Amino acid sequence: MKKFGALLFVALIAFVVLFFFENPLLLEDIWLWIIVFIGYIVLLVEKGFKAVVSSLKPEPKTLPPPTDAPFSFAHDQLKHKVAELERKLQQEDKAESFSTGSAVTVLRYLDDGHSSLGLIFLQKKFFAYTLEDTHRSEKVTGKTRIPSGTYQIALLKQDTPLTESYRRRFPWFTYHLELENVPNFSNIYIHIGNTYVDTDGCILVADGVNSSSPSKMITHSRIAFERLYKKINALLQVNEIVTIRIVDEDWFEQFQLQPL
Repeated sequence: MKKFGALLFVALIAFVVLFFFENPLLLEDIWLWIIVFIGYIVLLVEKGFKAVVSSLKPEPKTLPPPTDAPFSFAHDQLKHKVAELERKLQQEDKAESFSTGSAVTVLRYLDDGHSSLGLIFLQKKFFAYTLEDTHRSEKVTGKTRIPSGTYQIALLKQDTPLTESYRRRFPWFTYHLELENVPNFSNIYIHIGNTYVDTDGCILVADGVNSSSPSKMITHSRIAFERLYKKINALLQVNEIVTIRIVDEDWFEQFQLQPL
């Protein structure tokens, strides 16, 4: 049966060729239609081939969208608290105990035993989120957040391996921002990271936060760090004194706010 079909197809092609060979003028009239018809057939074959190939491929694994987009808040309550904090920081009598001059303020608001989440303000305006190690009554090296207090930020002008790594990645980077004279701590930087695994007592900054997951994390860290680094570095380049004030979770009481 297959041989018969093949012979019939060959015979049909031979008939068409012979027909147009005997009638060349007819071929001149319909050749454009033949080309369009052949192109249409080719298009159908191509679509069919792509459909078959795509059906054989495994479905791609799609990742869910980030829990928080840049500058998103964990929940509406936190958003309202931040707005209220900004208003209070603008009040000079209240702000003096938290922030003066070209200052950075970090208000810690949650500690789950592994990570400390916070809000960072630059010159009394909300700027980003922070993540640090947890609080410990006795320091465990690389797993303890620094004590609250006011520290000066300066460029650590040393070519450490981490510094050289950042330079290779970011053309705008020169030296790390270091918190100076932290009791019982050294080499405390502000840098990029997402979880407590990424810090050895340093402060991580980011534009998003996921506080609802068992393991707390921040997101869009590189974007926030670049923005903060450029602002602070610009102040340091003109010999501006930049301080950072870090306040533990008791700032709820100081600002007369309900805990988050």
